[in-house]
Amino acid sequence: MKIMKKITLLFVICIGLLIGCKKEAGPVTKTENPAKATVDSKITVDTLQIRNTGNWEFGQKFYVSRNGNITKLGCKLAATGTFKVSLWDYATSSLIITVPITVADTTQFTYSSITSIAVTANTRYVISVNNTSAGINKPYYVYYKKPGLGSIAYPFTTGSITYETGLYKGAAPAPVFPDVTGTDGFWGIPDIQFEYTE
Repeated sequence: MKIMKKITLLFVICIGLLIGCKKEAGPVTKTENPAKATVDSKITVDTLQIRNTGNWEFGQKFYVSRNGNITKLGCKLAATGTFKVSLWDYATSSLIITVPITVADTTQFTYSSITSIAVTANTRYVISVNNTSAGINKPYYVYYKKPGLGSIAYPFTTGSITYETGLYKGAAPAPVFPDVTGTDGFWGIPDIQFEYTE
């Protein structure tokens, strides 16, 4: 009986030590692709159209709710080719970076890694895509919300990113800051990869 009590006590002590010695996890890096998440969730947008109406720079004005880094730019377009995706400072309309994205699969988002760009919470940025490839305007996607096309409820939040409005501008093949506001669709579609640590 005494041996059984000792074994039980030893077992309880060992379990206590194992629980007490559990290592604390270090910081975890989280990754978000907000445009892809918006399209995939079918909450804010649920209806897709393909259009081809000329050369355009399509974008969205957005801000992040926490400090972090943009590590990739990407897009989903309705045609194959190489397209320019750009990140802009909204307040100054200045270009931060432009990268070429080669789209081979029109059903998926395609991303390209960039040198990490620090972004600050509550600062406004614009992500945009030019629908011109090799000098030719190509078809693009527009996502809407039913019932009735053009009823997207800007602003809306996906993860850590809040989209305040859609933006666009008639464009040549070179990127141009999209400064015309429009809320009748989620166009393009350009995307970022946002990373933060928690």
